Amino acid sequence: MPFINKKSVFFDSKEIRDLIFKGYIVVYKIDEAKDTIEVFGFTKYEDDPFKL
Repeated sequence: MPFINKKSVFFDSKEIRDLIFKGYIVVYKIDEAKDTIEVFGFTKYEDDPFKL
């Protein structure tokens, strides 16, 4: 059930979701055509992922 998690706060797309687990955010994309999930982001919840 990949759509159970909330829509990502980092991207404006319904296919990209945020999974929060033990203080981390896992950002993943749901590809229904391929029936796959692609994980492409993993960051600590307190950190600013856009900070250089």
